[in-house]
Amino acid sequence: MYETSRLLISQSYQHWISQELFSTGWFLIIGLLIVVYGVWFKLVDKSNLRNLLLLGSLYAVGFGLSTIILEGYYGFWEFAVRITPLKPTIFTLSYTVAPILYMTVVQYNTSWKSFLLWASIGTAVISFGIVPIYVMLGILKLLRGFNYFYAFIYLLTGGIIGRAIYLWIASIEQNQLASNRATQSFPGLQPSAAKPLPKDDDKKD
Repeated sequence: MYETSRLLISQSYQHWISQELFSTGWFLIIGLLIVVYGVWFKLVDKSNLRNLLLLGSLYAVGFGLSTIILEGYYGFWEFAVRITPLKPTIFTLSYTVAPILYMTVVQYNTSWKSFLLWASIGTAVISFGIVPIYVMLGILKLLRGFNYFYAFIYLLTGGIIGRAIYLWIASIEQNQLASNRATQSFPGLQPSAAKPLPKDDDKKD
C-alpha cells in the first residue's frame, strides 16, 4: 500500500511537470490570484487587519477541510491544473478567492442583511462566472452531478457559517473585556483575602 501511494504521488508529480506547470490554465490561475490579492490589499482596513485575518483563517480552514472531504473522498470536482503538485491542490477558489471575498464583505457590511446581499452577489460571480471559465479551459472538472448551482450553495453556506463563528468569538471577547472593566471599576467586587481572627486578650492560659 505504501509503494502504491508513492507510485501515485510520483505519477501525479510527473503529470504536473509535463502537463500543468506553465500551461495557459496555470498562468490564468496565477494571474487571478495576483489580481484578487492586489485588490484586497488595496481595500482592506489595515487598522483592523488582525481581526480580518482571523476571519480569513477561519474560512481557509473550513473550506480546506470541506475540500478534502468533497473533492478528495467524494470526488465532486477535480482540478486538472494545479499551481503546485499537491493534491488536493491549494490556492483554489475555495482556499483563497472565497475567503478574500468574505473578508471584504464583512469589512464593509455590519448587518446580516447587507452581508447576505453582497455575499450572494460575490459568490454568484465566482460560481457562475469564474467556475464556468475554469471548466471551459479544462482547469476544473465537475463530477458526479456537481454543478454551478451546487457550487454557489456550497460557497455561500461556508460564508454564512464562517461569519457566524467569527461573531460568536467576537462576542466572547467583548463579554470578557466588559467583565474585566467592571472588575477594575469596582474593586470591591473582588474577593478579599481572609484575615486572621483577633486574639482573645481575656483568655489566659
